[in-house]
Amino acid sequence: MSTTVTFAGNLAEAPELHHTRENNKPFVTCRVLVNRRVQNDQGEWVSDEPTAHNVKIFGSAATHVHDSCGSGDPIFVHGLERTESWPDKETGEKRTKDVVVVDNRFGEVGISLKYVSARIDRAPHAAQAS
Repeated sequence: MSTTVTFAGNLAEAPELHHTRENNKPFVTCRVLVNRRVQNDQGEWVSDEPTAHNVKIFGSAATHVHDSCGSGDPIFVHGLERTESWPDKETGEKRTKDVVVVDNRFGEVGISLKYVSARIDRAPHAAQAS
């Protein structure tokens, strides 16, 4: 079972481009830090501890994010939260990690325009490119 999540934050580092083993399709992995402002006991606004989200982006959005975004850039993510599991290489113990997945079937990712401006450079559709 997966949960739909939506959040805006900043890229912790530049998105990393990978390719699937089965069919060599591109996907991107990145971490997004969500900062929250809270009032302390004196009534002052301070930054709370950021929440880190592991994100995997598939499909056409993967190459767009890789080519367009860098460390610190503000983005928003709408995707499905899933838990990945694998055996530890050294101990064989089960390891898990929560990941937000964005793909062409479900989800969106984009630049957050709350504090920055951007220009849109439309990519050609696959049918137009061939």
